[in-house]
Amino acid sequence: MLRWGLIVAIAYCAPDANAGPWVRHDNEVYTRLAVSRSTVESLDALRYDTYSEFGLSDDWTATFKYERLQFDQFEEFNADGWRATARRGFRLSPNIVASVEGGVLQGAAIGGAAACEKFGAEARAGFGQSLTYKMKKKSVPAFWFAEAAYRVHDDGCNRQRLELGYGQRVFGNVWAISQAWFDDGTHNAGSSKYQFEYLWKADTFELSAGTLTEFGGEFDESAVFVAVSRIF
Repeated sequence: MLRWGLIVAIAYCAPDANAGPWVRHDNEVYTRLAVSRSTVESLDALRYDTYSEFGLSDDWTATFKYERLQFDQFEEFNADGWRATARRGFRLSPNIVASVEGGVLQGAAIGGAAACEKFGAEARAGFGQSLTYKMKKKSVPAFWFAEAAYRVHDDGCNRQRLELGYGQRVFGNVWAISQAWFDDGTHNAGSSKYQFEYLWKADTFELSAGTLTEFGGEFDESAVFVAVSRIF
């Protein structure tokens, strides 16, 4: 039971960066591929995480996420999962946005720990702001966002999540981004996760690398990840 609890703990944790309340421009496409290495006690795993956004209009964005989780050992616990949503954005001011989002999902790798692998639905809402600091005679762009989400599955499993994020440019085209997730729900779902990454914005793509730590009550997890993304 302890081994299974640790395994589903890994399945519950993933780098959820590059979401938030912002929408894409009409016909704009964003794609991101991340690979992470996780360790819980003596269990090691690789996670492959693909995420895409497509601008249906300047107000509506479609998203799709697929994850595959593979263990060095205990292949019987390998898992995958997917999620598809539509996001409606609202511009409250030139630099403040809000959004509502809803969709469907399925799979242990994305639906959460302890039996949340069944088909389910997700609803979320959020706020975000882009801003510029004046520091030592130079401008430093930054952003923050906050989102609340609720998931419910056919097997009665449910999750409530609060997501917080902050990022700012530290030098050149390099950004430092911090995120935190706080989860609760059925089947002992209490968890807090913290992620930090450096992101380099090139002309046609972005590269990032970072770490993620989860505190789940009966276990601690640590992970490192690298990601590449591009806007078309």
